[in-house]
Amino acid sequence: MTLSPLRVALGLPALLLLVAQTGCLSFCHPVEPPAPDDMTACKELPAPCRNHVYVFFIHGMDPLDFADLSGVRDYVQSLGFIKTYYGQLYHTWYFTDEIRRIHERDPEARFVLVGFSFGANMVRNVTNKVRDDGVFIDSLIYLGGNTFTNSEEDRPANAGHIVNILATGWIWNGTTLDNADNINYDNVWHFGSPTHPQTLEVLAQQLREVASRVPFVERSYPELETAPTPRPVVQPTSSQRDEWDFLAPGGEIPTLSPKPAPAKLQSRDPMRSAKVID
Repeated sequence: MTLSPLRVALGLPALLLLVAQTGCLSFCHPVEPPAPDDMTACKELPAPCRNHVYVFFIHGMDPLDFADLSGVRDYVQSLGFIKTYYGQLYHTWYFTDEIRRIHERDPEARFVLVGFSFGANMVRNVTNKVRDDGVFIDSLIYLGGNTFTNSEEDRPANAGHIVNILATGWIWNGTTLDNADNINYDNVWHFGSPTHPQTLEVLAQQLREVASRVPFVERSYPELETAPTPRPVVQPTSSQRDEWDFLAPGGEIPTLSPKPAPAKLQSRDPMRSAKVID
């Protein structure tokens, strides 16, 4: 079957619209469910501790989500970390302001930043920008930060722990960072590093360690020294008992005396009450 140029021209916008749907290629790198041990270890942490951990994901230049970073976000939420943010490159400025706001409102806040590809450069920038605000990033995770050069900028001083995960790149292959956990994959390409089983394991481990450092104070309620005083029981009088005896089992309903019939109302029709004068 030969398609005419007109049919191709008419069908091209629909094809582009279909392909441009965000995340339509995430199925290429599916995320496995959490291992039972990881799930149990995370869920054993008190929920208030997990709820003080704020996780920020920034994607790279991957509008079709071929790397399935959104699936990694869902993986983190399934572990019980519900304070999870997910955004694109243009969300970097909003995330920076949001981290500052959380830092001011939640004194027990812990931050984990995860960036893929050029998004790794963005989480690095966010970490450097909030340093002057006194914000400490507990864990900074680079996924495919292939353009890093092991400079001080790439190793922010206010980052407690840095994880640098690299896979086989196309143009740049990245470098080893000092004072960081450097992990290299030789069995996946650049877009396969976020959903790699070891990446998910490392991410779950980092989240557990960060949440375990959140102080947990179990609420205790003081015990009453004495029991509350019961409400006093008022005994009814004899007349009241006689009046309401019919409510008791076997009681007889009292007979009410019939009310007198109402008096017949006189008609107020002026035409009927007027006298006829001849």
